[in-house]
Amino acid sequence: ANFDNQTRKCLLEEGIVSVPSDYGSPYPITKRLIEDGRTHLVLRKPLRLPFPVRLLQGDQDKDVSVELANQLFQHIEGSDVYLTLLKGADHSFSRPNAIALLKTSILDIMCLTENAGC
Repeated sequence: ANFDNQTRKCLLEEGIVSVPSDYGSPYPITKRLIEDGRTHLVLRKPLRLPFPVRLLQGDQDKDVSVELANQLFQHIEGSDVYLTLLKGADHSFSRPNAIALLKTSILDIMCLTENAGC
């Protein structure tokens, strides 16, 4: 995480810090979360995903850049991988058109994986 020295010190000493959120109450970040996250870094080794993958990204996301989403998309090894960039969407993906895209993507995956007769 990109914490300043004071925040990093607080996290190490107290085990938790609260960071501001553009979407509501401050977000608690724990030392355990950071340590656990380090064991799941997916861009460091091949990422073979033999199932359908849908990456949904807002072009106004301040938390996850379009470049990082594209890097993940390029990194994934799979035959059914899509990256959809939604203009005007932020990290919350909470506008009606973003929610509609989420629903469509979930249904798409369900139909592909469960032979739901869609």
